[in-house]
Amino acid sequence: MKKMRFGIIGCGVIAEFHANAIFSMPDEAELVGVADVRKDAADAFAKKHGVRAFASVEEMIACPEIDIVNICTPSGFHADAAVLASDGGKHIIVEKPMAITKDQLDRMTEACERNGTVLSVISQNRFLHGVTMTKKALEDGLLGKLVCADIYMKYSRSPQYYESAAWRGTRAIDGGGALMNQGIHGIDLLLYLAGPVKRVSAFAGTLVHAIEVEDTLSAVLEFDSGAFGVVQATTSVYPGYPRRLELNGSKGTIVLNEGSIERWDILNDTSQDVVLQPSFTGGSFATPTAISIDGHACQIRDVIHAIREGRKPLIDLYEGRKPVELILAIYKSAETGSPVTLH
Repeated sequence: MKKMRFGIIGCGVIAEFHANAIFSMPDEAELVGVADVRKDAADAFAKKHGVRAFASVEEMIACPEIDIVNICTPSGFHADAAVLASDGGKHIIVEKPMAITKDQLDRMTEACERNGTVLSVISQNRFLHGVTMTKKALEDGLLGKLVCADIYMKYSRSPQYYESAAWRGTRAIDGGGALMNQGIHGIDLLLYLAGPVKRVSAFAGTLVHAIEVEDTLSAVLEFDSGAFGVVQATTSVYPGYPRRLELNGSKGTIVLNEGSIERWDILNDTSQDVVLQPSFTGGSFATPTAISIDGHACQIRDVIHAIREGRKPLIDLYEGRKPVELILAIYKSAETGSPVTLH
C-alpha cells in the first residue's frame, strides 16, 4: 500500500518528535520535507534528517508529493497554517492546542469542512494503555455514578524556559500559560474520560514568572453528568510533579499518574490484568522534552488508517476544539470573577 507522505511546518523542539514518529513506521509513512519561516532552522533540520527544506510554507503545500502536513509552529500560528494547508488539499496533524481563540477554531473548522480534509489534533496520551483501560472501565459502568473528576498539574518551568523563545508566555501567540500550554493534555484527558462540562468557576494569577499569562490556576467544574471536578495547573512549584487524574465514583476509584494506573479500587472487581505503577516519565512536570515518541506514532498511524479507510480519526477537529473551548471558559471566569456556563 502506498506510503503517506508528510511535510512538517515549524522546526522547533516538538518537530523532532513528529519526525522521529514518522521515521518509526517506514512501511506506512515517509517524511518528504520541512518548512520554517527561519530558513536556517529548516535547512539544519532537513540536513539532519536527510529530507528536503522547502523555501516557504506555500511551496510545501503546493508540492504534490505531500499528503499530510504536520503543524509544529507556536500555538497562535496554527490556524493560518491549517487553513492554508486545507485550501491546498492537504490533510493536517496539528500540535496542541488546536488554536487559541474561538475565531481561529472556527476558521480551521470551516476550511476543513469546505475542503473535505482531515484534521487531527495531537492528544497522544489517549493512546496510553492506562488511559484506554480507564476509558473502558467508565464505559462499562465499573465506577458506578461518577462523583468527582479532578486533575492536578503541578509543573516546574525555569525562567530560562520562558526566555528560550519570544512567544512563550505571551497572550497573543502562546494563548495562555500553565493551562493552555502545559495543561491542555490533562484537560483533554479529563474531558475524554469524564465527559462534557456544564459550568466553571476559576481563579488565575502570575505568581512567580515574569510572563504575560497565568503561571498558576485553580478551577471548579460542574460536569453534564452532575459530577464535580477540580483543576489545578501551575508551572511554578519546585521540583514539579507528574500529572495526576483522579476519578471517583459511587462504586470505585481510578487514579492515573501521568498515563499509568496508580489506584484501581473498584467494588467487587476481579480484574487480573491491572498493573498498578506510579509513572515518573513524561515531560510535563520537569523537563519538557523528556517524553516518548510512542504516543505521537500511535496517533499518526491512526490518522493514516483513518484517511485510507474513509473514517474519522480518534481525535478529529471536533475533539480538538473541546479542551480549548473549556480552557477559554475557565479563563473568562478567572478574568470576570464569575462562573461561566458553557452550554
